[in-house]
Amino acid sequence: MENVYNNDNMIVGLDIGTTKIATVIGYRNENGQIDIIGYGKSESTGVEFGEIRNINKTVTGITLSTSMASQRSNQEIKSVYVGIAGHHIKTSRYNHHLFRQGKKTPITSEEIENLKNEVFHATVPPGEEIIDVIPQKYLIDKERVTFEPVGELGNEVIGTYQLITGKISEIDRIKMCGEESGIHLNDIILEPIASGMACLTEEEKRHGVALVDIGGGTSDLIIFVDGNPVYTKVIAMGGNVITRDIAQVCKISEDVAEKLKISYGTCIVEKSHSNNLITIPKPHGQEPIQINENYLAQIINSRVQGEILSAIQKEIDNSGYKDRLFAGLVLTGGGSNLRHIKELCQYMLQMPTRIGIPDNGFAHSIPTELKQPAFSTALGLLKYGIETEENLHLTTSERGTTPIHNPGPDSDPKPDGASRWGLFKKVHDYLKEMLENVS
Repeated sequence: MENVYNNDNMIVGLDIGTTKIATVIGYRNENGQIDIIGYGKSESTGVEFGEIRNINKTVTGITLSTSMASQRSNQEIKSVYVGIAGHHIKTSRYNHHLFRQGKKTPITSEEIENLKNEVFHATVPPGEEIIDVIPQKYLIDKERVTFEPVGELGNEVIGTYQLITGKISEIDRIKMCGEESGIHLNDIILEPIASGMACLTEEEKRHGVALVDIGGGTSDLIIFVDGNPVYTKVIAMGGNVITRDIAQVCKISEDVAEKLKISYGTCIVEKSHSNNLITIPKPHGQEPIQINENYLAQIINSRVQGEILSAIQKEIDNSGYKDRLFAGLVLTGGGSNLRHIKELCQYMLQMPTRIGIPDNGFAHSIPTELKQPAFSTALGLLKYGIETEENLHLTTSERGTTPIHNPGPDSDPKPDGASRWGLFKKVHDYLKEMLENVS
């Protein structure tokens, strides 16, 4: 049976990264897998450390990337799901109360969803906006802690949440770039959540897993326990700082330094070949220089082990979930391609580690170029968009109402984003009830 798709059921993920801007177009096929029908990639020259610095350059990159994807798919791109990262992202804990004195019925999913949605109205520092709210745990009647309060009895529920906030100015820049590119933003999603959707299995999320997406400008950490995201942190260091270190120490251009890192670099000094001299040609007839491979490894190791992985280790320790990561750690993003980083991470953090390939739920026929850690965020944004649209269809048909898929350019996408985890929970409960009725 031939797959049928059109512009109405196409979803687009847009990853505005520090080194590249990636666009992917896809849909859910009849086998339940996600097919990719178009993709595009352009150089990102207007973004630093995950934040947009130059609107015009970023718009140019978005336009080029989306145009390539549109031409490959023969589909017009009108709206996208876009990611957000950068060192402006902050996390904090927040407690919120639900008082239900006199109620003798079990706690409902609607009560817990409403409790979480109220947290989106919490006061945050001036100039910041709440991007997401992640439930962490619930205290019932100040005596018992649970991660799943639905179905329990109690007069008072205290929900502990992680607030993910970002600069309003940066969020506005993303929206501005979308407007200037002629594209509506359906929702703005925290990038490590998207990467997790593409790289992690449901089993890993249930058992407890930490995902680290090492991009060009930032390294994003997200922890899943009992199937839910419970902790996230953005570390303002990525692969670009390693490249700049090499360029500065060796007095070469960053383009040459990047090639050295990819071709000869390793983050474990003992794995390098100390007798191997790398010859680097110099421009304008200058004498070429030689760099010892062992020296190159020392430069890389100093930044990777001494700062990036150390910061990740510190955040995992501070999260309070270290002892619950039974599925270990997954490295993804372009920085995870660095040789021996998996072994180094496994040694430092003392937990099983694997490289995350974005293949969870995707058809085997997706382009080979996309089956790389560097495209985890873009593919995750696509998958997030598909699942969001499907869940909106299901829940609104259950209520007998018509969903709004493409709100106008003046509308605020946050209501959909604010309730998305509650929405997924509602769908889960609805399906569970149906299965119980069948049985």
